[in-house]
Formats: sequence, C-alpha cells, structure tokens
Amino acid sequence: MTLRAAPTCWLMLLMPLVGSVAAGLAGPAAAQQREDDAVTYTVRKDDTLIRLARDYMLHETDWKEVQRINRVADPHRLPVASRLTLPIRLLRTRPANATVAAFRGEALATATSGPARSVALGQVLGEGARVTTGPASSLSLSLTDGSVITLPSNSALKIGRLRKLLITDSIDYDLMLETGSVRSRVTPFRNRDDRFRLRNPIAVSAVRGTDFRTHYAAGSATARSELIEGGIALTAGNSAETRLAPEFGAVIGQGGRIAVEPLLPAPQLIGNAGVQRAPQPAFAVQDVPGAQAYRLQIARDSGFVDIVEDVLASSPAFTLAGLDNGRYFARFTAIAASGLEGVPGTFAFRRRLATATQAAVSSEAGYVFRWIGTGEGVRRYRFQLRREDSPNWLVDEAGLSGSSIVLSDLLPGRYLWRVGTTTHSEDETDTDWTALESFVLGE
Repeated sequence: MTLRAAPTCWLMLLMPLVGSVAAGLAGPAAAQQREDDAVTYTVRKDDTLIRLARDYMLHETDWKEVQRINRVADPHRLPVASRLTLPIRLLRTRPANATVAAFRGEALATATSGPARSVALGQVLGEGARVTTGPASSLSLSLTDGSVITLPSNSALKIGRLRKLLITDSIDYDLMLETGSVRSRVTPFRNRDDRFRLRNPIAVSAVRGTDFRTHYAAGSATARSELIEGGIALTAGNSAETRLAPEFGAVIGQGGRIAVEPLLPAPQLIGNAGVQRAPQPAFAVQDVPGAQAYRLQIARDSGFVDIVEDVLASSPAFTLAGLDNGRYFARFTAIAASGLEGVPGTFAFRRRLATATQAAVSSEAGYVFRWIGTGEGVRRYRFQLRREDSPNWLVDEAGLSGSSIVLSDLLPGRYLWRVGTTTHSEDETDTDWTALESFVLGE
C-alpha cells in the first residue's frame, strides 16, 4: 500500500516579491517592486500612519520611513482598502517556537549562547537555536503552525526567525540549513503574508504549503532540491527562473547552474513483507533502472516524524540488525547518479518477533529436541515430527512451555521436525514456525 498526500501548491526559490501602492495615495500609483523582507497591509477604517506606528511598530517614529517608502502625502489620512508596504524590521512580533517531536541517536541543540546539549522530547526551541544530528540519527521539529521539519543524519540547521507579525497576524519563519539534508512538510498558509523561508548558503526556498527535500553539500558547495508534491520555481545566481513539476528534481551547482531531471519512480516491494518475524527483518525491492543506490526509512508514523531506521544501500535489498515489536511504516527511494533521491514508495508492516532455533542430540533417555524461543510476551511451543516419506505427523505436541522434548522408541529412518512458537500479548496472539529440520536415525 502506498500512502501519499496530494496538496497542489507552489514553492519559490529566490523569487522577487512585488508590492504596490494603491490608488488614492499621494504620488505615483504604479506598482513597485518591494523588498523581500516586507509585507503588504490593507488599510482599514480609522487607520493612520501615526496610529499604526503606535500600535504595531517598534518605535512610534517609524511611520516616517513607511511614509517615505509608500509616498504618503498626509500621515493622518489613508484611503480605506489601499495597501501599504511595511518592512518587517519595523514591525512588532510575538514569538513562535519549534518543539522536538521525535529524535533518535545523537541529536543536539545549542541555544543562542551556551554548549550543545542532547535534546529532550517536547523541548521547546526558539530563535537563535541550532540543532545537529550525528551518524545514524534523526530529529523532527514541529513548528507552531503545524509544519514539520525533519533532519536525517549528519545535518545542521539554525533557527533564524520564528515569530508572528501582530499587524497582519501572519507567521514569519526563517531557517538556515548549514549542511546535510532536511525534509519540509509545510502547512498550507491561511494568510497571504505568511512567510516560511528555508535557506542554504547558495539558495533560498520561499515555501507555500508543499512537501519537498533540500540537501546542501558544504564541501562541493552544491545543493539539490526534490519536489514530491506541489510546484517549484528555482532561481540561483544569474540563471533564469526554472519551474519544476511534481516528481522532478534539480541540482544547483556553483555559479547558479541548474540541471533538471525527473525523479526516479518509487521502488516496488518484492514479496509479502507485511509481517516481519525473523530475528533480522529483511526487505527487498525491484531494481529501478538508473538507480545507483537505495534508501530505506522506517518510522512509527505514516508522516515519518518518528524515524527509527535510516539505511543506505548499494543494492535493493536491506537486512536490519533488529527491530522492536510494533506497527511501522517503511519508505523506499531510489537514488540517481546525480544524487537526486526519487519518489518515495511507502507501505505499512507489522513487526512480530516470535520464532525459535532448534537442534537435536542423542542422550541416554532417547533423542533430545531443543529449541530457543525469541519474542516478547508469553510464549508456548508446538512440536511436530514425521517420517520424511509420510505426510502424517508421528508426534504433535502443543502447549509446551519448556524448550525441549525427549523422544524414545523411534525406529530407524529419516525424519522431519519443526517447532511452532505462539506468543501471547495484550492485544494479539501470533504464531510462527521454524523451517523443517532433517533428522536421520541409523540402524
């Protein structure tokens, strides 16, 4: 089963914002390009520049700069429904925050000043904080508006601005990816002046409700962007704007060169991996033409906020060291030679470790068949044995709580035997069988 969300929105990188001065204000009425760090305010009844400065600006005298920018003749008279361009640096705000929603491994946070410390679930971070992840680690931050930012291994992100503008009741977020990667799932905006910027040293992403991945390699000073849902317009250096459709990606090189290509399709799972019972969970996907590597992520949630495994492999087969019992989601991607990570394929599976390993040895009392059970909860075993040339079980003992059984009076011949492990927990009962084991009894 593939889980996909389908919002259709736009993301713009380094895209100029355009403001206008409404008709009715003194001076030219033609639209003018406004600064990137500005919002547009629609004038209401009884508004004046003096009153707006008193209620919403950092200093009561800031109305003078607004008057100059907007060419307002009379600061005491503003036509209703006209628009003003307001620099954000002049406006009063209230703080927003980022909350640690999930993490694993080495995830550190540094406040505005002080040493880096291990993060804690539910920890609140504000402006100036810097977060990093080490090898085999991940960190997810939930922002005030519901957006989620996830850093995989070996990544660093700094929080520049997390605030809400009082005058427009709009968010103003500015984050800096210093190295590594980040996946952004941004809540669609409710306010036209909402601003969400994700920067790296060579590009700026002005986000508007979409799902995309961004990577920055400090050593080569190159960036990659992969769009899963929505739309994207890329501008870097002196390059002309380049628009991407969903499931396309771009590599941004030094000098602003942009190379666009379609993302590799989602890998298809081989076999039925809906229940993983073996001590080492294993997955395999079909080869994707053009893939140089593959990635597997496992999370406890379908949004991949709480990631528990993140594995890169050169082949489309994965074997994990282990995994706790529970319900999970697995996400596979194929990675192209360009480094672009493809469209994700996601499916749900259940981890239920309930198995046994077995051996047979002779003793004075007969033949001892032993097994070692593995799994959480209360375990019971079922032992079965038959002759290799007969489908009927000679021995079928259920409900065993021990780890061995002794059989005597066996006639010479070739036998097959196996052990079933039934695990009882609070919410379910699950059974798994070992493979048939051959046993030869001589004359």
